[in-house]
Amino acid sequence: MDDALAAITELLHDDHGIPVARLSPTARISHDLGIDGDDASDLFQRLHERFGTDFSALNEQWTEFFHNEGGSLRGFLLSLASMIPSTALAVWTAIYFDLSTHMGGLLGVLAFFGFRLCAGWLFPAKPKRHLTIEGLSQVVQKGAWPTDATKVR
Repeated sequence: MDDALAAITELLHDDHGIPVARLSPTARISHDLGIDGDDASDLFQRLHERFGTDFSALNEQWTEFFHNEGGSLRGFLLSLASMIPSTALAVWTAIYFDLSTHMGGLLGVLAFFGFRLCAGWLFPAKPKRHLTIEGLSQVVQKGAWPTDATKVR
């Protein structure tokens, strides 16, 4: 069997263009290297094809380690909750100051992003667990992703 650590480093360099100097065993795949969503899924698929590692338990734990590609329910709800007050504020401001439709629309967009940014600060997402290159290589050597997420380093 190929050396798992070398194989992971090679895949990250060749498939994702990450410089070899950044690929230390302690580098965190999502946090340090930016491998998340579909990119992470592709990495696990390639490792499964090469080593036969069973990553089925990771499906249940995916959101503990990685973001899903696209939006989340949390993000959608925060955006929806931000849209209502930002629209009301923009309409009220445009009417009160007798602003043009374009200026009112611009105020609405600015207010929406301001409310959305504040909502993200007030209701932060749960931090993701760390997965290092070395931890992933240990999973590959064992042949399967553990059912207990705390056993992954």
